[in-house]
Amino acid sequence: MQVTCHELGEFIGNLQHTEPSKVLERVIWVSITSRPLDTSNKRDAVKFGVVFQASAVVNLGDGGQYLLHYGEDCGVDYRDKSQELLGSERSTLLKKKLVEFCDDFGLRIRPGIVGE
Repeated sequence: MQVTCHELGEFIGNLQHTEPSKVLERVIWVSITSRPLDTSNKRDAVKFGVVFQASAVVNLGDGGQYLLHYGEDCGVDYRDKSQELLGSERSTLLKKKLVEFCDDFGLRIRPGIVGE
């Protein structure tokens, strides 16, 4: 089973209602990806879409598990003269909020994405 959240607050809210020991390895996996939007040649790219993803595997009392997932399109970075990095700024803010929650809740952050 997979539970998908559309806001970071929903993801954190689900975790707050879960005993930290039920989160597999007490780990939240986090990934920030940046992909070129304006060309297929990465060397010539100027415009990049930035995506933030977080996931956790939650153990259920009956021995089952479910995947808790959150993803957000954070916006676009322009790696040109303007150096407008709104996507990276948004993804950094989301990661900071999640790290603060995890520190307070006894969870750790690791890089990656959990798949089914």
